[in-house]
Formats: sequence, C-alpha cells, structure tokens
Amino acid sequence: MPYAPPRHSQLTRNPFRPDPSPFAAVMPSVDQVQVREQKEYTYDLFNKAAGKPWATLSLLGDAEYSKSIPAFVEGSPVTGEVRLDLESGDGIHAVLFSIKGQITTGATPSEMMSFIDLSTTLWSRSMGDPRQPGDGNTAQHKWNQRLKGKYVWPFSISLPPTVCIPGAFGGQDEVFRLPQTFFERHTRAQIEYEVVVRFTRTKLRSDHRLSTTLNYMPLSAPGPPSRLRQLAYQQHTALLGPDSDPDGWRTLPFIQARGKLTSTSRPVDARCRLSLATPLCYTRGEAIPCALVIECSDPQALELLASPDAPVLRLRRAVRFLTGEKAAKEELDHSASATWWPAADRALDTDSTDTLVTNAFRRMLKGEIHLKPELITSSSIAHFRIEYSVVLFPFDAPGYATLDSEPLIVEPVEIASEYASGPRPLKYSSPLSVGT
Repeated sequence: MPYAPPRHSQLTRNPFRPDPSPFAAVMPSVDQVQVREQKEYTYDLFNKAAGKPWATLSLLGDAEYSKSIPAFVEGSPVTGEVRLDLESGDGIHAVLFSIKGQITTGATPSEMMSFIDLSTTLWSRSMGDPRQPGDGNTAQHKWNQRLKGKYVWPFSISLPPTVCIPGAFGGQDEVFRLPQTFFERHTRAQIEYEVVVRFTRTKLRSDHRLSTTLNYMPLSAPGPPSRLRQLAYQQHTALLGPDSDPDGWRTLPFIQARGKLTSTSRPVDARCRLSLATPLCYTRGEAIPCALVIECSDPQALELLASPDAPVLRLRRAVRFLTGEKAAKEELDHSASATWWPAADRALDTDSTDTLVTNAFRRMLKGEIHLKPELITSSSIAHFRIEYSVVLFPFDAPGYATLDSEPLIVEPVEIASEYASGPRPLKYSSPLSVGT
C-alpha cells in the first residue's frame, strides 16, 4: 500500500535520514542500570560417536527479557563462557568470539548490511597455555600441542550505545543509536544480533562454528510530564484537560470531518480538535492520554459523532527501509482503537455562578490508547526506521456515513522503554481489545 500523506501532521520527515528527535526522549545513564537477575542459555556442538557435547557456548541473558533467546539490556555487557570437553586430541589453532549486528531487507547480499562487528580472540596458540593464556607477545610461550581435556574461556563484551556508519547518506558519516532486535514473520525487514564462536584449524581441516542470536534492548525514557499531570498521578486523581493544563498537552488545529446521516442523506460538516499529553513520547506498556473536542451545528449528528464508540484513534507503527534496488518500502501496523468517555469541557461558557453550561454544538471526550508492553521502541539506523504516530481515522458511528477516505490526523510520537522521572503514570480505563 503506497504511503498517503495525512491532512495534518506536526512534522514532515525524510524517512531515511536521521534527524533530531522533536520529543524529549532521554537515555538513562549506565549508573541507572541495576544489577539484574540472569538466565543461562547454552548451545552445543556434539560428538556424534560419543553422544555428548565437545563444545558449549554459555550466555547469561537478562532474566526479565530473555524468553526464547538471551536478552541484553543497554549498559549490561554480553557475558558468558566457552567450554571444551575433548576426549581425544584436537588441533584447534584458535577460539574466536564475535558479535555482529545486521540490517536485513531481503535475501540477496545487497539487502544485508552490518552496522556493528565486534570480535575478540579467546585463545590462540600464540597465547600459550590454554588454561593460563598470555598476551601472545612472546614466541616462546606459543602452544604447540593438541588440545585435550576440559577448557573454559570466559568473556564479557560491552556493546557501544552508538555506532558510526561511514557514508550512510550522500557520503556523510552518520552516528546512530544501536536499535532493538526486530524480527517479525510477516515483515520483510529485520534487525538481528548474532553471536558466533569459531574454532579454527589448519587449512587441511574444516573449522567449526557455534552461533545464536540475541535480543538487544536499548534504553530510552520520555521527558517528565507537566507538574499538574505528575500531581494527578501522585494523588490518583483525574488528569486536567488541555484548557486547564495547557503545558501538559499538545493541542492540534481543528480539522474538518465530512459525512452524511444515512437516514436522511443530510450532509454533516463537523470539525474536531485532538489533544495529546506531552511530551509526545510514551513508555510501552502504559497509555497515551488524549482528548477530543467535536463541534457540529447539527444536534443529531453531534450526538452520533460524540458517542465514545465513534472516534477511531489508533497508534500506527511504520517500518521503513530501502531494498537492494534502493526502492523505499513502508509496512504499517495499527493498534486497537482508543477507549473514550465523555468529559466536561472547561472551555465552554459558564454562567455567573461558574456553573458549567452545556453547549448544544460542542462535546468533549477524553480517552487513552493502551500500549502493549512488548512494543519495539522507536529507532533509526542507516536506511531502516521504526516510527510511530497517533492516527485519527474517519468517524465510525451507526447512522453516519463518512465521506473522508484518508486519516484526518497523523501526529508523530515516539515509544520509549523506560518510565519518565517522577510518579508512575496511571491508566484510567481498560483497553477495548488487545492491540499493538
């Protein structure tokens, strides 16, 4: 499906050039990465005749995030060990360990690009005794025997938080944050981190290779919300709306919504204004607070459009990348619709006693978009991007037929992994259904 530009958007972005984030996303310092419980994963090379492993790779992943593969949080090193259990002599010359990060957008070599490749030698003959290896600077320590018995080589390698890719755009070097591991069966592009242990031998004998993938988790957090929003979270009270807490919301311009009443074919010309809680960066697993003002001179149409089931507001994820032929591709995915409820509109007129007066032509709804805990965080590296936006689709209400064929609003947002500083955000509703 080709990308259709929205009627209204805060920003116009080049989808393949990294640009400064318009939101207050920040990265927690390494000191904030707590000592976490670990979970061990082992991978073996078997001796078919003996029926037991002769080589084992052990990785200590983060217990909270490690599901089917080991996971490593930004700031925590990739740790583990390589073990050998050789019943007969083996002429291994070196044991090499490497971590490789790669963008894959297809099956051909031109659609695969490495953005990080770290390697180290756990042991080589030049390092001497495999049980007490040296630095390999002195020739007299060179090991000339075959390996036999049990050996253990521990390792601990830290991935840098950023990487520089030479000539990423137009010959210019670009610095990117390492992206989160990304693999989905129905998505062509993916981000993969691979750990490889290679046992090298002479030219006359084949090398052995032991490998697995790992899940890398970068850290990011929104900037703090407004003081009044923090106070509401702290006191477990309702959030103030855009008119009472202007610093806590981004309010977009009014947009038109066109349709007709199905019973009479009478045209409906309404307008609505969307507000999103600021900063426009949200922690996965939480909710995006939103507010919607709807105005219409037709009372019947207004009641239909202001029903909590009528507005269709969703989080959109766009995976954007270039193919080997330099063709731009975009794959979209949407969450379930926001949950809405009627709310008092403090922008309406009040009488002399400050009692709220109902405006027959205006309604306000407050709502939330619930975010799944496993959302992939926003990322950008080379020709690959994962971007998010909040999308207001045409209204969907019984008795109302929309004449709008495109989204009414597309507003860019970011998804972070950690909570903002201050009190934990609250959820004020239950999700309609499980979505993205």
